[in-house]
Amino acid sequence: MAALTCFVTYHQLNSCRGRLMDSVTEALVKDFVEINALTGLSPDKQFEHFAAFSVLSSRSSEDFETADLVAGDGQDLNVDAFAVKVNGRIATDADFIDDVLGLNGYLEVEFIIIQAKSSSSFDGAAIIALGDNLVNEVFSSTQKLPFNSDVKRLIEIKDRILKNASRLKNNPVCRVYYVCTGNWTEDAYLVEAIKRKRLDLLATNLFSEVVFEPVGARQLQSLYRATKTSISREVKFEKLVTLPTIEGVSASYLGILPVKEFLKLLTDESGNIIKSVFIDNVRDFQGDNPVNADIAKTITDGLFDQFVLRNNGITIVARNIRVTSSQYVLEDYQIVNGCQTSHVIFAHQDDIKADLFVPVKLIHTVSEDVAQSIVKSTNKQTNVEENDLLALTQFQRDLEDYYAGVQGDKKLYYERRAKQYAKDGTVDKSRIVTIGSQLKSFASVFLESANQASRYQGTLLKGVKDRIFQTTHKPEPYFVSALAAYRFEIALRRLTNDERDIRPFKYFLMLAFRIRYEHSEYPGAANKKIADYCKKLEDYLADATKSKVVFDEAVIIVREALSNLSLPVARDSAKSRPLVDEVKRVAISRRVMDGI
Repeated sequence: MAALTCFVTYHQLNSCRGRLMDSVTEALVKDFVEINALTGLSPDKQFEHFAAFSVLSSRSSEDFETADLVAGDGQDLNVDAFAVKVNGRIATDADFIDDVLGLNGYLEVEFIIIQAKSSSSFDGAAIIALGDNLVNEVFSSTQKLPFNSDVKRLIEIKDRILKNASRLKNNPVCRVYYVCTGNWTEDAYLVEAIKRKRLDLLATNLFSEVVFEPVGARQLQSLYRATKTSISREVKFEKLVTLPTIEGVSASYLGILPVKEFLKLLTDESGNIIKSVFIDNVRDFQGDNPVNADIAKTITDGLFDQFVLRNNGITIVARNIRVTSSQYVLEDYQIVNGCQTSHVIFAHQDDIKADLFVPVKLIHTVSEDVAQSIVKSTNKQTNVEENDLLALTQFQRDLEDYYAGVQGDKKLYYERRAKQYAKDGTVDKSRIVTIGSQLKSFASVFLESANQASRYQGTLLKGVKDRIFQTTHKPEPYFVSALAAYRFEIALRRLTNDERDIRPFKYFLMLAFRIRYEHSEYPGAANKKIADYCKKLEDYLADATKSKVVFDEAVIIVREALSNLSLPVARDSAKSRPLVDEVKRVAISRRVMDGI
């Protein structure tokens, strides 16, 4: 049964109680808001986005939009933001669960629910209210209190997961975080309140473990800074052999690392596993499968001396390695092979009662080609999803090069490798285009699959793989679809509360834009005419002012199409295939009226 983890953070902005947030946290929030183009939001919403990003980044290596996490105002059951990770991906709705089961046949789930508080004091009443609502409402089979559409989505995802409980490998782990800008001082009342709410959650019998942790200003600052700085660790090798010179590699070694030293590479200051060191690994931890169970058995049976013989070892690629005697300082490193072994060792570290050595291959290179070839070759022995290896194809490299050549206000950054721009403070994070977001934008705009764009990435790719990321395709339609997604996302963030009901239809808005403003029939992504076709569309997205005009027109088209089909402006309607056809019809009629 897959691990179902519930991760919760408490946030409710309340500047009326206690002093305002400290100047350091305020500066970090400002930095985050400016980088992510969130200046149009109210201060309380800005802090919610900041808290969601900082905490979730420590628990997930996947890229995400905080706009998809932060819950709406009012009737939120004390939940300000949430995410549900399913097999390493963030689920958008309950149908996402069915998509994952269809592809993988099992579930590994982690609930992430966020609430934070900008005042300088930890509020016991708020902690109790959060715990009560989680037990009696969110994770209950029935709800008595009213809740908004975002919380409804969370509950629906939870219910779909529990409906498929037989496909889970383990009961949930629930992590609850209460975030504020004060300092945690182990106040006896607050400690007892947290303890009781933790026990209440355990008493539901839904979770195998519950962690309820307070996060103060210093911890929050540390979490945010960790998203912007490279990881560095110093370890001492027991035995190490330097390999001969290899082209593109500064240095490489084979050796064995004492388990205590190896754990330094895996854990942060709080003893939690560092998910970000596995970003370049093509698969996340696969749970208690037969291979991992066998690795664990070597430890639980006390065969510590045999571990180094029975295990294939760990491959680590570092951007920099500094050597002083037997001490090796690894900077900006990735465990590109050995994710499963690493997680098993971490989970069973308390069972290791004697010397245990981990076989390690250590590679120092700054060559992207060398690093990616290592990732690909060291993972050939495992079954991976096709979309996990997309980054290694020549088309993706060519697309990355095309994006790099675009300058000015239309500049976007194609992130072929997960979080490759995470440490670059000069890059506007809202302008980063991941492979997943590129897949969704191209499929929506040019493959007319807007109704499927929010599905599990693997399911979406499976349905369109013969029509996307082909070697004969030109880069222009990919770029213009991503540019539309960027411009429209900025416009969506600036809508009023009354207007934001259109957000679930983002991909329909992008489709409406293409149909409404195209000057000729779409020739296909491989056609030599595609560059000129896309240039005309791109001109409408040249700057924020022009983009807002076409965005507003797209909103009119989608709302009219919904009305024509008598569909509510609600998330479920965004799955309607008839809505795709109606959006096209309305867009064409308005294009004809405009004389294009």
